[in-house]
Amino acid sequence: MRLTDRADGTHVTKAPTVRLFMPYLLPRRGDAVVYFEQKIDTGPAQAYLARWNAGARPPLRFFHLYVAAAVRVLDERPRLNRFVAGRRLYQRNDIAISISVIKARNDDAKLSVVKQVFTGRESLAEIRDRTETIITNGRTPQKTASEREVSQVYRLPRWVIPLLPKLQKLGDWLNLTPASLARNDPLYASLMISNLGSIGLDAAYHHLYEHGTLPIFAVMGKERDEPVVTPEREIVIRPIVTVRYSFDERIADGYYAARSLDRLQELLENPWLMERPEDTGPGAP
Repeated sequence: MRLTDRADGTHVTKAPTVRLFMPYLLPRRGDAVVYFEQKIDTGPAQAYLARWNAGARPPLRFFHLYVAAAVRVLDERPRLNRFVAGRRLYQRNDIAISISVIKARNDDAKLSVVKQVFTGRESLAEIRDRTETIITNGRTPQKTASEREVSQVYRLPRWVIPLLPKLQKLGDWLNLTPASLARNDPLYASLMISNLGSIGLDAAYHHLYEHGTLPIFAVMGKERDEPVVTPEREIVIRPIVTVRYSFDERIADGYYAARSLDRLQELLENPWLMERPEDTGPGAP
């Protein structure tokens, strides 16, 4: 392990010089954010889910498929699983997915964010179970570890609180960020997902946080029927889910990111490709 490595990432030194220099030109994530929109035809996935859920298996939803596809893509295309800290580029050591969860459906409901770590080799059933664990933990009345930490910090004198993000950035620069901070904080993750469709809202573009190492934010909207032009140049109505992404372009170029989204769409529109033998899934139609 090199002195420049971190508990959550390995320092990337073999990359184009321009890529390594970008954090000096664009020191903040907000400076380097790029936005993508993706429209996913959920028809094949819904047919697949009907066949899956007709058997004696844990019930799957489209959101489970999305998380599974994201984990697969982050594993298959590792340059997407990088982050910038202390003006250095790092390869993340694991696949960490954070999911924002609303605790109840009312105007006063609190929002919670919970993180899970994956290897990229999990079965669909395992990803389904671990995603449900995230959602269940997020909806409990008990505070998560990060919520408890924020509550403690907020009790400090007002003049002290602005110093803490500066200390965190100094820790990144000197490579002294505590491993426990990266382990517990959901903003130290490969990807954060917000499923606005679950509360009947359309997708939105989210900002990227300067705190932490999160380079990609995905927001899913509600499913709606939309006109689609087929390869035969016919217009048909298909069920579509729109996902909007905010992406830190310092970690990878736009072409690499776009091809990664193509792979994500391929998996979501052919979800049987994500089955593992232990799933004993229904397979292709």
